[in-house]
Amino acid sequence: MRFLRYALCLACLPLAGLRAADEEEKQAPEEIPNFNQLDEYVYVPKSTLSLGGRFLLRGPKLSYGGQGSVASTVNPGDDSTVTVANVSRTYIDGTISPDARTVTAPTGLGGSISVPIVSDGRTNTWSYNNSTTSLVTNFGVPTTQLLPNGDLAFHTYSSDITDTATHTKSGEANAGVELILDRDMGKVGKHMKWSFTAGFSIADIHSSIYASVPTTIHTITDTYDLFGQVPPPAPFSSPFTGTQTVYNSQGQPVSGSGSTTQSQSVNQEILLGNVPLSRTKTDLATTTTNRYFTEGAYYTLRVGPTLIMPIGSHFTFNVSAGPAVIYAGSVLSVLEDLNIATGENFTTLDAKQNSKLLPAYYVDVDLLYQLTETAGFYMGGVYQGAGSYRQTVSSGPGTSYSSKVDFGSQEGFKGGMTVRF
Repeated sequence: MRFLRYALCLACLPLAGLRAADEEEKQAPEEIPNFNQLDEYVYVPKSTLSLGGRFLLRGPKLSYGGQGSVASTVNPGDDSTVTVANVSRTYIDGTISPDARTVTAPTGLGGSISVPIVSDGRTNTWSYNNSTTSLVTNFGVPTTQLLPNGDLAFHTYSSDITDTATHTKSGEANAGVELILDRDMGKVGKHMKWSFTAGFSIADIHSSIYASVPTTIHTITDTYDLFGQVPPPAPFSSPFTGTQTVYNSQGQPVSGSGSTTQSQSVNQEILLGNVPLSRTKTDLATTTTNRYFTEGAYYTLRVGPTLIMPIGSHFTFNVSAGPAVIYAGSVLSVLEDLNIATGENFTTLDAKQNSKLLPAYYVDVDLLYQLTETAGFYMGGVYQGAGSYRQTVSSGPGTSYSSKVDFGSQEGFKGGMTVRF
C-alpha cells in the first residue's frame, strides 16, 4: 500500500510541471516592438508670407510746364457784325437782344396783327449787371458800365497763358500696401541663411501746385448809346415788369386792404442802341493762377535674394536687393483760373490719362521678430528708384501742357506681419 502511494505521487509530477509552464506562459509580458530601424521625420517651414503697409513713402517728383488759353465764355459777335443792327450779343456783364417792340396793323375785315416796328436804331431788350460809378480798373480797363459821358459799356475777356517756366513739386509722403513671399534656399557660411524673395506693392501718386503764370488778357469793350436816359441800378433787364408801392402827395404809402400798402403794376422800358457805337480791343500783360495736379497710382513688382542674419533666438536682420518693374497710371489736370474784378470768375480744366512701364531697382532692410515658430512681425525701411515718364494734355489750339513724373529716388518705412508655412 505504501508503494502504491509513492507510485501515484511520481505519476503526478509531470502533470504539475506542465501546469506550472502554462501559468508562466500566461503571465509573461508582451514584447515591445523595436522601432530603431525607422527614420524620424519633422516638417520644417521653408516659405514666409509677409503682408504689411508702407508708411511715409515719398512719392515721385513732378515738374509742370506749358502754355494755354482761357477762351471767352460769351459771344459778343465777331468784328464783321459790329455794324449790323439787332444782333444777339452776350457779354460778361450783360446782354443785347434784337428789338422786341411791335405795333398793331390791320389785316382787313376788322382783324389786326402785331408786327415789329420799323427799326429806329434802338432796342428795348437788353440787360446789364454792374452800375458801379467809381472807375475801378480790371486789368487796366474800367469795370463800370455807366460811363461819365452817359454811354453804357459791355465787356468780354479772354486770355493766353505765355508761361515758359518749369514748376517743380517734390513727391508728397503717402501710404501703400505690400505682399512679399520668401523661399528659404539654404545657409551662407555657419551663421547666415539666404532666401529668394518676390514682392508686390501699390502706392498713390498725388501732387498739386499753384503757380502764378504770365498771361496776356484780351479785353473787348463795346459801347452803346443810352440816348440821355439813366437806367435803374444794376442788375436791370429791359423791359421790366413788376410792382411798386403807391404813395400819396405827402410821400406816404397809401394803405390797401388790411394792414398792407397799396401797390400797382409797373411796365418799364429803356431804349438802348441796337448796334455798338464803338468796339475797343486792349491787351494787357499780367499774371493769373494755374493749378497743376496729378492723381494716380503705381505698382511695383520686385524679385531678388535676401540675406538673413539671426540675432538671438527670436530676431533676424534681413537685407534684400534686386531688380524691379514699376507700372504707373496717372491723370494730369491743369486748371486755368481767370478772375474778373467785376466779380465774375471763369476757369478751364484740361485733363488726360497717361500710363507707363518703367524698369527699377529696390533695397529693403527689415528687422523680423519671430513670435512663434510660424508667426512673427517685421519693420524696416525701403528704398527704390526708377526712371521717369512724361505726361501731356492738350485741349485745342494754343493749349499744350506737360508734366514729368520722376521715380528717381523714393524712400519710406514699412511694417507688418509674417506667416511661415
